[in-house]
Amino acid sequence: MISSLFSSLKRYAVIRSLAFILLGIATLIDPYGVFKILVYIIAGYNLVLGIINLIDGLRNKQMTGFNFKIPIAIFYLLFSVFIFKFADPLFSMITIFLGILIMISGLSKITQAFNLKKFVNVPWISVLLYGILLFIAGLVILRNPFATKLVFYQFIGILLLFTGISELITYFRLKKYDIS
Repeated sequence: MISSLFSSLKRYAVIRSLAFILLGIATLIDPYGVFKILVYIIAGYNLVLGIINLIDGLRNKQMTGFNFKIPIAIFYLLFSVFIFKFADPLFSMITIFLGILIMISGLSKITQAFNLKKFVNVPWISVLLYGILLFIAGLVILRNPFATKLVFYQFIGILLLFTGISELITYFRLKKYDIS
């Protein structure tokens, strides 16, 4: 069983890594466009699931009466509309929440630095500077969450690019080993 898992992972490693690389490059070039495409894909997927469950539920309802697939279908349909309409504001709220968390972390580091100052031979200035940088970064995110959102998308693009490259390198390094 484990060998078939490794075999399956190995078999699709190149395709997976190329997909990560292409998605990473696309996200770096047009982060908002990729986000919109992903929103359409997720909303469309839920819409299709809702329609399939609704059709199946209505067919089964005629034969058996009440069917639990109808409420599930309604949930999928409403969820797809919710994702489509509110994806952008929800993501903006996440960046605002992230900004608040980073500010709190910065304040925590500043407090920690002043506590470290009491001890002899303990470097506290670097912790203080790090805390100040975190606090300022949190303020920047809170002042302009929409611009921060685009930077966050580009960061995700960089992560996808590095993930794809890393997976490709790992594939070619482990290609000579037979793990089946």
